[in-house]
Amino acid sequence: MGRRKKKILWADDEIDHLRSHILFLEDRGYAVTPVTNAEDAISLISEQRYDVLLLDEMMSGLDGLEALSKIKQLHPSLPVIMITKSEEENLMEQALGGQIEDYLTKPVNPSQILSSCKRILEKERIERDKLTREYTVEFGEIAASLDGEMEASEWIDIHTKLSEREIDLDLHADLGLNQTVQDQRRECNHAFGRYIEEIYYSWIESDERPVLSMDLMEAYIIPVLKTGEELLFIVIDNLRLDQWLVIEPMLYEHFAVQRDMYFSVLPTATPFSRNSIFAGRMPVEIQTSYPGIWKPGGDDETSRNRYEPQLMADTLGRAGISIKPEPKYIKVLSADE
Repeated sequence: MGRRKKKILWADDEIDHLRSHILFLEDRGYAVTPVTNAEDAISLISEQRYDVLLLDEMMSGLDGLEALSKIKQLHPSLPVIMITKSEEENLMEQALGGQIEDYLTKPVNPSQILSSCKRILEKERIERDKLTREYTVEFGEIAASLDGEMEASEWIDIHTKLSEREIDLDLHADLGLNQTVQDQRRECNHAFGRYIEEIYYSWIESDERPVLSMDLMEAYIIPVLKTGEELLFIVIDNLRLDQWLVIEPMLYEHFAVQRDMYFSVLPTATPFSRNSIFAGRMPVEIQTSYPGIWKPGGDDETSRNRYEPQLMADTLGRAGISIKPEPKYIKVLSADE
């Protein structure tokens, strides 16, 4: 059984003059229903489903803009292409506001109509095909990279690519690539574990290592504070990269976002890796420098973390930076607490 034909409803009081345009669309596999007024279009939309509406802005009787509000009440998600005699500003605002998907200026030719309809009606298929092609290429590139010598920056690139693809595939589960990505992620995790076993000790002993937890303050925080700028330093615990990639676009309207990566110290558990951020030191150095406070209590994680304001103040103090008032540790309670 073939795919269902996409159904186009075209409302224009001069539809008889557009017969060649309709035939052009039908020859390319679309089912086109022509009507000569907005009232008939509204009636048909209330009775059956259409995939896109071509709506003339200026018609006798109910015009396109008046009809648009009624149509959106009946079928809010129906894509509408407005056809107009002039590029008026209000149509741009309608498009930007999501009321219409596109608008075309008369006289329109069949190729313009086809292109606009195709972009709307086959958007998902085009995106799926593009995603499949891109991941097929990336899969081969990642597999080839694992066979060679890898740099720290290349591991970051691979992790980022896989995280982006996992997000994409959440939106296109029908592609059947989820298991493939998971298998490649597992293979990469094993290879990365071997890489860290081989390289970690040399990182600790080298000044040219990638940024580790204990380097974060010196690499990013202290340089800003030394300029006298104000700084809000937020640490979000246990946030995966794919989760951040979903959050990040929400910030674009208000902030210029620069995304940098660092590697956690070992052990990666919160009491060690996060304390290393604030202390600017390896866990063993923290234990040596703070023998009286950095030790487990009744709750191992929170007891080790409760001195982070002091660790941070000491780290800044070593850099010649004094913060008034002292940095505070703000605990955000969960709903259960």
